[in-house]
Amino acid sequence: MKKKFNLRILSTSDIHGTILAKNYADNSLTCSGLSVVSSMVKKERTQSTILLDVGDDLQGNPLMYFHQLNRNKYKNPLVDVFNYLKYDYFIPGNHDFNYGLDYLQDFIGDLNALTLCANILDSNDALLFKNAYDIIEFPNGPKVLIVGVTTQYIPNWENPSYIKDIKFINAFESAKQLVDRFRSEVDLVVVAYHGGFEKDLHTWEKFVEDTGENLGSLMLKEITGIDVLISAHQHRHLSEKINDTLVIQSGSKADSLGVCDIEFNYQDKWVVTKKDNKLLTSTGYPVDEGVVELVKDIEADCQNFLDQKIGNVVSDNLKIDDMFSARLNKHPIVTFINKVQLFYTKAMISGTSLPNDVTGFEKDITIRNVLSTYVYANTLAVLEVNGGILKQILEKNAEYFICAEGKIAVNPRFVYPKVQHYNYDMFDGIDYLIDIDKDFGERIVEIKYQNKPIKADDLFTLTVNNYRASGGGDFAEYKKLKVIRVLPFDITELIIDYIVKNRNLTIKDEKNIKIISENC
Repeated sequence: MKKKFNLRILSTSDIHGTILAKNYADNSLTCSGLSVVSSMVKKERTQSTILLDVGDDLQGNPLMYFHQLNRNKYKNPLVDVFNYLKYDYFIPGNHDFNYGLDYLQDFIGDLNALTLCANILDSNDALLFKNAYDIIEFPNGPKVLIVGVTTQYIPNWENPSYIKDIKFINAFESAKQLVDRFRSEVDLVVVAYHGGFEKDLHTWEKFVEDTGENLGSLMLKEITGIDVLISAHQHRHLSEKINDTLVIQSGSKADSLGVCDIEFNYQDKWVVTKKDNKLLTSTGYPVDEGVVELVKDIEADCQNFLDQKIGNVVSDNLKIDDMFSARLNKHPIVTFINKVQLFYTKAMISGTSLPNDVTGFEKDITIRNVLSTYVYANTLAVLEVNGGILKQILEKNAEYFICAEGKIAVNPRFVYPKVQHYNYDMFDGIDYLIDIDKDFGERIVEIKYQNKPIKADDLFTLTVNNYRASGGGDFAEYKKLKVIRVLPFDITELIIDYIVKNRNLTIKDEKNIKIISENC
């Protein structure tokens, strides 16, 4: 009689510190978070289940920001929750480096889960995280290979001091080498990749730049023998079967759970006879109060921290009610952030973007307002730029807008396959005019500094965050620029410091960016 064995693989990714089902901007309840995913895992877990996470977990939430400021006082709350859910594997993501390698290593050191990453090496060319893969041999069951890889594009974003002496090698080559090596020795191959897809999974047409940031499509096309590809990074909700490979990606902020089911039959060896996958959204699942209990002490202290009043807005309040309008018309909060960056760097020009969703400031400004408006763990760089390259930078930003059906709209490539409104920067210190009726690369029809037209060989100092300064968002122009200095302070800390020192803020509504169109 044939033996049967059923395996279930559960996966999460891009949690970004979302433990509790709440929006820290106003403490309103949500339907996502690990406290909800825990209930999902409990319901979906079987006798033979693997639970893994594919990275970008340590940054992106006020609770995690509070913890990294007080890391000597509290155990990492995410460690307790991961161990409570009984994760088997963790694959680091790019944002997991945002608070420094020591912070990431402390997290990993306290995890019960095994960390896997085949393509990040230390200065001696040894694996930074010790394990590239794992082979599970279930009692009276199949052998399963789990390979972990991380996008090699991290040096293009991260603070250099956080990744000093670390080598990021090609994720595709690393995964292929291990799959080729073990394919004949195991019954199932799983690749867990903190990276996304550079091509459409059905038409195979390119929809993101081929920079090496996302290599999932190449893995599907060129690596023979992957049974399950668990991806991440692009915050997409994917549940596909491409040829004979199950493909899963479970969104972001713990809003869903990937489920892959594999059935084996024994025929002299274990043979996969059926593969299915699905993506479960967290809506409708209850909160696991056990998770809430685990983090209640640090959460209470975090709430007190967030509610600290640090200043007030004298002029009209700096709330953001319409994100599109805030970019189209350059909301005063953008001017304020640029003003802070100029104050601390003494640069001539400053550029910043708005995250995908932000709140702005109330009349009474709290730390909660700041962390809900500038959500990234960025530092500042000061660069030397000439007028010619500055125009190229502005031209790339000008691609954010298009004319659609008689109205100014967002270029779809900033929305799909990954929402990335944060890759549209707005600048202060200069005045410029964007004509969106013109072709890309020819839209900046006027740039002035102190009311004088900028020439191609004019030199300026420009400050932007470290993500952009290293070319993040595919801004290759920044890589050509000389770095004058780097400020080793989190931008949120600079914003808080500026508000505390000035207390009463009057922010002018600087309309130095004009966007025109005769067709819209």
